[in-house]
This record gives sequence, C-alpha cells and structure tokens, in this order.
Amino acid sequence: MGDFAYIYQALQSFEPIQNNGVYLAIQRGDTFEISASSPYGHLKNPNLLFAYNRRTGASGYVRVEHVKLLGQEVNKKIHHPSEIGVPEPEKKPSAHKLEGIYVLTPILCKHCNDYIWGQGLIGVKCKDCHACYHNYCARFFVHYLCRKDSSELPPATLDYDKPICEWLSSHVVEWMAAINLHPYTELFKCKDVKGGDLAHLDREKLLAMGIKDEFHQAAMLAAIAELLNKIEDRQTELSEAPESNNAPAQGFPHSLLQHSFSSLKKCDKCNKYLRGLFHQGFICTTCGLVAHRTCVATGLVSCSGKPLDEGRNSFLQFRSYFGQGLCVQFKCSPTTPAPLLLVKCVKALEAIAKDNTSLELYNIYSATPPADQVNKLVKIIDSDINSLDLSSASAVTIAGLIKKYLRELPDPLIPVQWYDRFLEAQKRKSDEECTSVLKQLLEQLPEHHMSTLHFIMAHLCRICQMEFARGNKNPPAVLTQVMCHIFMRPPWDRIIQVVYNTQAHNRIIEILLMHCDWGEVVPEFASAPAIPPRKVSGRMGTSLPIRVSESSSHSEKEKKMELQDAEWYWGDIKREVVNELLNNTVDGTFLVRDASSKGGEYTLTLRKGGANKLIKICHSKGKYGFTEPYKYNSVVDLINHFRNVSLSQYNTSLNIKLQFPVNRNNQEEEQAILERTDKLKTKLEQIHKSLVEKQKECERVSKDFNETCQDVQTRRLSLNAFRELVRVFEKQTLIQEKFQNEAQPHEIKTLEVNAKLLKQRLGLMIDSCEQLEKNLQSRQAYNRSLERELNSLKPEIQNLRREREQFIRWLLQRGVKQTEINNLINWNEDDTIAEVETDVDSMPHNEQASWFMPDSTREQAEDLLSGKPDGTFLIRKSSNKPNFVLVVNCNGTPNHCIIHQTEKGFGFSEPYNIYPTLLELVLHYATNSLEIHNDLLTTVLKHPVGSINASPSGEGT
Repeated sequence: MGDFAYIYQALQSFEPIQNNGVYLAIQRGDTFEISASSPYGHLKNPNLLFAYNRRTGASGYVRVEHVKLLGQEVNKKIHHPSEIGVPEPEKKPSAHKLEGIYVLTPILCKHCNDYIWGQGLIGVKCKDCHACYHNYCARFFVHYLCRKDSSELPPATLDYDKPICEWLSSHVVEWMAAINLHPYTELFKCKDVKGGDLAHLDREKLLAMGIKDEFHQAAMLAAIAELLNKIEDRQTELSEAPESNNAPAQGFPHSLLQHSFSSLKKCDKCNKYLRGLFHQGFICTTCGLVAHRTCVATGLVSCSGKPLDEGRNSFLQFRSYFGQGLCVQFKCSPTTPAPLLLVKCVKALEAIAKDNTSLELYNIYSATPPADQVNKLVKIIDSDINSLDLSSASAVTIAGLIKKYLRELPDPLIPVQWYDRFLEAQKRKSDEECTSVLKQLLEQLPEHHMSTLHFIMAHLCRICQMEFARGNKNPPAVLTQVMCHIFMRPPWDRIIQVVYNTQAHNRIIEILLMHCDWGEVVPEFASAPAIPPRKVSGRMGTSLPIRVSESSSHSEKEKKMELQDAEWYWGDIKREVVNELLNNTVDGTFLVRDASSKGGEYTLTLRKGGANKLIKICHSKGKYGFTEPYKYNSVVDLINHFRNVSLSQYNTSLNIKLQFPVNRNNQEEEQAILERTDKLKTKLEQIHKSLVEKQKECERVSKDFNETCQDVQTRRLSLNAFRELVRVFEKQTLIQEKFQNEAQPHEIKTLEVNAKLLKQRLGLMIDSCEQLEKNLQSRQAYNRSLERELNSLKPEIQNLRREREQFIRWLLQRGVKQTEINNLINWNEDDTIAEVETDVDSMPHNEQASWFMPDSTREQAEDLLSGKPDGTFLIRKSSNKPNFVLVVNCNGTPNHCIIHQTEKGFGFSEPYNIYPTLLELVLHYATNSLEIHNDLLTTVLKHPVGSINASPSGEGT
C-alpha cells in the first residue's frame, strides 16, 4: 500500500465460517494497513475496514470491533492516535473467549433468542460466561458483556459431533420442542421415534401415526429435511455478508409482528421454510416481509413501504384476530367474560351438542378438524369477526377454532410467569392440598386471563355434564390431555421442559377442572366401569392347534367354531402386547385374551374414544356373559352377538359394536407356519443371543448409572464443603486485612507474610473448588447419558423377550419339547423365572398383609423366615420411628435393612428414597436386585412370607 496508511492491530482472533472471500482470517496481534483515502473499500460500510494483513499478505474486510488503531504511518514511523487527533478509546470490559461447539440438546442463542440445533459446529460458546451464539449471530457478541457467574451451570454442549442417526427418542422430542412442534412430542415418545427413523418419515407414515393435518405433515417434513441437511449452505453464509447491514438511505424500518402461519412460508432473507406449527416467525405489517427470528436479529434489508413484489399479498389479510394478547381483545365485564370469538364458538358448540345427542363430546376436542373449513372461517374472522356465522360449521371445526385461538395466544391462559408456581403446586401429594394452592394462584392471575380461563372451564364443565347424561361415566381424560399444553406452557427460554412435564400439566388441568369452582357442577365420575364379581370355574375346553382362519365373514360356520380357531382370540398374551396391537387403531377394534387371574376367564379389549376398554368375560354353569344372567353358550357366541349389536345394553357409555377384530393370523404367523423347524430354531438362538447381550449391556449400564449417582452425590457434598471452606478463608482474609491496617510498624512484616500465605491458600482452595465443579458437571453429564442409554435399552430388551416368547410358542406348536428348547438356548428353570416378565398386577406382593407385619419384633421376624427359601421377606416397624425394616432371606440367613421414610418417599438410601408407598418399593425390588445397596444381598423380593405360609407345600409361589 502507499506510504501514508493507518495501522491497526487485531484485538482477537477471527475465523470466517466459510471462505467466501469477504472476511479476512485474523489472529490476535496481527497488524493491518488500511488506506487513508479509502478505508471502507468498495462496500462503503462504516462497520467494516478494507485491510492488508502484514503477516499473511492477504487483503479483505475486518470488523471495526475486532481491531484497534495504533496510529498513522508516515515514512515508516507510526504516529500515536492522539497526535493525529483521535481520542483515546475508553477501556472496554473483558472480551468473550469464543470456541466452537456441538449441540445435542438445543440451546438458546444469546443474540437472536432462538435455539441452536443441528449437526456439526453450529455455534460458539464463551469459555468464561458460557453465552452461546449461532455461527451467524457470533459477530454480534461484542454487544453483550462477558459476565462470569459461577453459580450458573454451563449449557450442555459437546466437544464432538453426535450423528443424528444416533439420537435417542428423547433427543428427537427435545429438538421438536425447540422448533414449536411440541404438540406431537408425546406421540413421538410413544412411538419411540429415534434420530435414525427421521429420514424414513413421509406423509403416509405420519398419517399412520395419527398426524392427519396436511400443514402439520408438511411443516414436520420440512423441518426434518432442514435438520438432515449439513450445517450451513452458501446462502446462510451470505446472510452474514455486510450487504444486509447496508440499508439504503431512503429505506424505512420494518414494522414487525410475531405471527402464526397456517401454511408453509419461506423466509424472505434466507429462503428457508419457517419452522413449527405456531409462532413460527415475524411478518412486516407494511411490506409483508416474512422472516425467521434469527434472520430478524441478524439484520434485514430496509422496508420499502409497499408490498415486496406484485405477487405479495397486502398485509391486510395477515392482520389476524389470532395471536393478539387477551388484554387488547376485550374489556372484562359480566357481559363480556371472554373474547368475542370464544363466546361465539362456545355458544355454537354447546347448541350443537344439545341438538345432536349421538356426538361423543370429549372426542370433538381430540379430533383433527378439516383444515380447509378452519382456514375459511379464519379469513372471515380476520376480516370481520361480527360477520362470523357458525350455524353450518361442524362441532369438530368449531372446537378446532377454539384450540387454534388459545394455542396462538402470545401468553397462554396460565401466563408463563406463573408456570413454575403452578408446577410446584402440583407436587402436593393429596388433591386437597394441591387444590388449595391452585385456588390461591388463580386469584393472582391477570384479570383478562382469569376471566377467560373461568369462561372456558365452565364450558368444559357443561360438556362433561352433557356427556355424563348420555351414559359416559368415565372421567374426561381426553379433554385434560388435549388442553394440558394449550392452557399452559413453559417460558420460551425453557420450552424444552414441556417434553418432560406432560404428566404435571395433566394433573394441574384435571384438578382445576374437577375440584375448582367454575360456577358449574362437575359430575361424580366413575373410577372404572362397574363390573359384577367374577365367577371362577374350571378351564374350558381343550387346546387345539392354531390354524389360519379362511374367512372373517359372519357365517354359521364361524359362529360355531372353537375359541382356539377364532381370529380375534390371542390366548395368554401380556397386557403390554395388547396395548401395542391396539395402539392407533380405529374405534371398534377388539381382541380377546386370557384373563390375568388365570381362573378360566377372558378379557375383551375394545378400542373406544382413542383408549382401550377392558371388559371381563365371566362364566358360570357353562354360560358366558359380561353381567348376570349369563346366556351365551360360548365366548364365540358372545362375541358374534356383539359384532351385530351395540354394547350399550351392557354399559351405556359403550355405544359401539365389535367391528374390527385384530387378526391373530397375521403375515408373521403365516410365515412361521410355512417355515422349516430348523430355521425357527436358528432364529430363536439368534434372538436369545441378542437378548442376553442386551441384558448384559443393560446390567453394565445400570451398574455404572447407580455408581455415578452415588459419585455425583459424594462430589456434590465435597463441593459444598469446599465452598464453605473458601468462605472461611475469605473471612480470615478480611480479618487479616483489618489487623494489617491497625498493626504497629514492627508487626507489619509478619502480617504481610501471613497475608501472602493466606491468599495463596485461598487461591488453591478456589482452584480446587473450580476443578471439582468441572468434574461434577462432567459426571452429571455422564450420568444423564447413562440414564438415556438405560431408557433406550429397556424397550429393546422388552421387544426381544416378546420375540423370543413368540418363537418358543411357534416351536411348541410344532411339537418341539420344552426341554429341547431350554437346551437349545441354555435356558434352565432359574433363568425362566428370572427372564419371563411378571405381570405385576397378579403378583402376591399386591396383598400388603402378606408381607407387612408392623408389630413383629426382630426375633419374631427371624422365626417367621426360618427355613424359608432365599428371597422370602417381610417388613416390620423399626424401633427408630418413623422408619421401617425389611427382613429378607439371602444365602440362608435373614438380613435386616433399614427403610428410610423421607419427604421424597421410602427407600434404602439417597438418592433412592423415591417410592411414594411401601407397596411401590416392594413391587420395584420384586424384579430388581437388592445388590445395588449391599453386595451380599444377591436377591430380589421373591416371596412374601404370608403367601409362603399360606401355601400347602410350604414352598414359594
């Protein structure tokens, strides 16, 4: 460059996200020459300087905030800035120390207030204050002070890239929450959709999962497509380019409004789709520009004051009635308790419900409304709410409008600032205590929110009254499940909590509906359908080999066929398997299985209202039925009758026929029948081998998890002790300084030596404290990863067990002996007891009197257990109240274990004092070894002492 140039020095290092030829890569301390005649280059941007890097010899742009002026160079001499009339800059606070990060759980960006998510190095984090930024928001970090807060835990970032194909279902739903897809997180959790499954999702699969709304399907697939594409493309890098900051002088600022779009829209800056189902982005009320939250925060071209292009619709159609705060929608009064739209919708919906008594009122809120009808009504509402006519709208459409309005409120009915208080209130164990606290919180809500909540709750109470009058005595679980995430949600900066708080939301809405006063009487719902006492008789009939049913028609032949030949009869299968088979099936789907009581009875499971209804089939004197008098000659006759006649004569809430049998003779069964026996054996061996490997892995992970839980607890206690020690040393330092200030001259030297030594020790203590805190955070992160791994292994083991049972059943049907099968997979009788999953509901442990003997002494307990097999147990009261003592036989001797009773629950030690009742503790350790608490107790709680004493043989059941 010429002889006359400004000389600048780099204050920090900077590496462009991609080498686009715009920005220079610089290192801290680099010196630059900048032309005195043309410092801004051809871009003319005052925030950028066109520089020549003396170290690298490269030319390009550097940001003003990245460099400082050393002076002007004249004849190879640099003159200080003050000599050329440049004032000394003020001393700035410490700069951020940024490093690239990988992310698994989405993290909020400090600048744009949107979440950082995806693959690769997608963001940066300050090493000191832990603030995180998108890569394309990183250039704005200079606007934020670096304030280190040791009390705050750093965000959970990774130092390696976790491929999406390795994501667990928990990672998938966290990502969904961060992009406003959280209405479907529960569905994805139930379906156990992992990262590897996302690439295979399409419209058909989403429809099969129950996602019927076309816009929701499109939004989900667009978000998945963006997630699976590798980090930044060229266009994203250009969004950082300086031109976006170069607003034309004649431009105007945008008038931006957050909006919920009902169709897929692209951002006018980055040309990518807006993400989510509501509150997806911003729209300019003047020119109609649409943009992501991040794109708005990183700079937009100026508003032109008119529509962006000829095809761009005027914003008049976007000036929506939806998405506005309640306080601007209506003025609270006895005549206007809620916004006009809600008043109109509720009035119309209740009128339809009264006229049409065949409507299932709970289901109208859970059903997916037709999108075209809803959008048509939305346009009318946006143009003139007073012209809205709902007389021809369906009940589902009106319910959809209500849900849409409430969901798109900028602040939900229960405002986000009250979220934590409501969540804390639901932790009360009793409904009475919880109700009392919730009522107090309701009184504190803003006037408009409380009035609208009261109006909607009163409406839901009336819906319950009408449904109850139609014979449905069941609690309105469907209503509470639908409304739990509409009425309340976490603040945006903690939106991911919504994934884990569903149960808490449900309880809050249920208690608000059932126990608070809304000016309407809530019916006394039945806890379960009333079923008469069961009559037990001998096992009916003999077992016949299963064969494929040739016809499902209602012929005379089908009516007379044996139960074993019925396509809908599944024999002795687990309740969990039934739930899987009926999951996401239509109402009227059914099957029959053996009752878990094993007393010769059967259970009909019927899909109704999106839930499974269990109905016992009883029998006496050779006749079958649901209630006395039993009049059907066989289970087949009973089922055939109700395939043509409604079940409402049995239960008025079951106004439905047995329409769609779940066919036992599916394709897998047919293939198994045609498959050779030796191939079935080989497949069984493979499945068993996989199961054993998974179980060993689960045991290893479980052991590591329990050990790290204990380690985290120990480290936390140590950290607290170190912090207390630091506080002591800090106090001593202050005392030392006080003495030093008041000391005599001959004492100063000694006190200075003591002060220096004290500060050295304090520094060592602080360093140790920081190191221990880092170690604790690392162990906590590892512990959480183990927990996620454990949660993912359990369903895999469950599925492998079911597969193994299925192949064993097929081999037994081929005539293969059980002993041969046991030898084939090295499965002895003890393994059988340990491996086969127990039906918890049928365990003798549920009879608390069989093991709870509060008045027994230590000696009496040992006498009761004398001579009993390992795993026999009882629980007695401890002399140290309020604790209890577990007495369990192991290795032939009784062992006494203290059970602590704490505010959190019962347990043997922290952090395992989590069981609300002694029964739940017993049921847990009935299938989980006590070895976790004591290496010598290698047993589960197998046999309640009372059940063994009641056994004629004296052996365990």
